[in-house]
Amino acid sequence: MTIFSLPKSVRKLVDKSFEHWLSRRIPTRKEHQLNSRNIMIYPTRFGLSYLGFVVLVFLLGTNYQNNIILLFSYLLASLFISVMLHSFYNFSQLRFYSTAKQQGYAGDELYFPIQITAVKMHYDINVHFTDSTLNSQIERIVQCPQGSQEIKLSYKSSKRGMHCLGRVTLFSEYSLGIFKSKTILDFGHCAIIYPKPTNLIAGQYQLSAQSDEQSIESYQTSNLVGTDDFSELKSFVRGESRARTAWKQLAKGQGHYSKHYQANQGQLKWLKLDDMPSNNIETKLSYLCFLINELTATNQHFGLALSTDINNKSMNISPNTGINHQQACLTALALYS
Repeated sequence: MTIFSLPKSVRKLVDKSFEHWLSRRIPTRKEHQLNSRNIMIYPTRFGLSYLGFVVLVFLLGTNYQNNIILLFSYLLASLFISVMLHSFYNFSQLRFYSTAKQQGYAGDELYFPIQITAVKMHYDINVHFTDSTLNSQIERIVQCPQGSQEIKLSYKSSKRGMHCLGRVTLFSEYSLGIFKSKTILDFGHCAIIYPKPTNLIAGQYQLSAQSDEQSIESYQTSNLVGTDDFSELKSFVRGESRARTAWKQLAKGQGHYSKHYQANQGQLKWLKLDDMPSNNIETKLSYLCFLINELTATNQHFGLALSTDINNKSMNISPNTGINHQQACLTALALYS
């Protein structure tokens, strides 16, 4: 038992030490430029085989004292060094920029764009997420010309929550495949995964609501800006539509006023987690996700109550409307625990 656990513990220690070294050497930034500080170069398998062949040719030339064989080994060795320098030159001076966060629903594929800026022609640039558990596909640019272009890394998760995606690996085996130029950059990529919306009809919600609680059909009447009933006259503001001008008052010389109207509209007060018709917490969150999207689409005011205590501001979001309110509510569902 101890024999098999020792290599695993040693590997964890090495990975931890390497990650600590990386965090100091290549800290988290939105923008990175490749240089001698953050580029690692090492031989590929083919490169190691090539190096072994060079050593073998050199030993043969030394053993038989054959100058032609020795000269051939020197030529191969010089090519080995030249390719290493060429690999570094091809990989350096690239600049990478990427935003940190993306939002989406469980099961949807998210794309993290990385902007690449080059001052010269580069070849064989490959990019993927370092974490192997993300099953990240390698995105490849065969030729990266001078200027800017974009490459997108995909990520998909079936679980809600905030997922820190870790570092991004960039590598190139140009040229001849003898050396691998590599860097591991950290853009601080995070994915906020919302619950997958599950359709909920009004009847289901009413059945679960208590008689003393507001349900999906319980509204309070409030006056919102609209076009149904006349509300009041206000001083005309430059830029307003002249269709609202109060011509009767203007004709009488009483001043330039504009008419304002109001419409009576039902306003939902609270969406409550406890009111959702399910015993499974994930299903309840999916129902809430659906309702939030529906109410936002119809521009209705609503609040989100993830706690039974309405005054608990850390778990509840006050009634509001709009896209920002929708994102705040969906983020609260994603981070709920």
